Amino acid sequence: MRDQTPSLEPQIDYEILWAGIWGDMQRYGPIHRHHRRIFDTMIQQIPSNEIHTVADVGCGEGSNLAYLQHRFPHARLFGFDLSYTALQYAKARVQAHLVVADIQTNCTAQQQFDLVVCSDVLEHIEDDMAAIHTIYTVTRKYALIASVQGDIREFEYRIGHVRSYAYGELQAKLKIAGFHILSVVEWGFPLYSPLYRNLLNIRLVEHATHGRYGVVRKLLCHVLYAMFFLNMHTKGDIIFVLACRNEVNR
Repeated sequence: MRDQTPSLEPQIDYEILWAGIWGDMQRYGPIHRHHRRIFDTMIQQIPSNEIHTVADVGCGEGSNLAYLQHRFPHARLFGFDLSYTALQYAKARVQAHLVVADIQTNCTAQQQFDLVVCSDVLEHIEDDMAAIHTIYTVTRKYALIASVQGDIREFEYRIGHVRSYAYGELQAKLKIAGFHILSVVEWGFPLYSPLYRNLLNIRLVEHATHGRYGVVRKLLCHVLYAMFFLNMHTKGDIIFVLACRNEVNR
């Protein structure tokens, strides 16, 4: 396990982060766009006629919800996040039922969803097993989870990370919660991890990802997105796990 006690700015205010620092990163950033691309390839393993309700746990400003709305146009969408500010951005972007919630304690009262997505969230949560158990509780059929593994970087503490999973650790914790693992993608070597992930330790590079993006930064994002197609799908520090409840194991 690679949980560590943050030594840099440990009290993270997610309202401030969502009000300006994270800005357009989730929408245009090459890593987040590749997240959605890999999600799409993994979701193709699920019969679309099985998905009538979809929840994004830790939905942020709604970029993944917008993708899910396009992917499942007839499904009812739900989004949960700790940040009220993020949900206001999401409300302007997508039609979904949005709720402020802490998934360490609850997501929504006694409701389950055919597909639960949780992306870039568990690395922020002190009690990740409590969050994983919540995800299991609200999952009726399938869950798609993405997080980071390998050595944690200094800049990640500044955006609220409290862990970077050891290789194989996330899968093991999902199994403990009761999930059956359907498929795993480990992505990012070598251009994201270690190269880009290490570059983000440089404050100037990190700050360049903040806020609203103009034409130049959007163009740079497109270039990096194209370059990151060279990353391996069998090795890397971003891990994607498609799982299901054991009772719906196919």
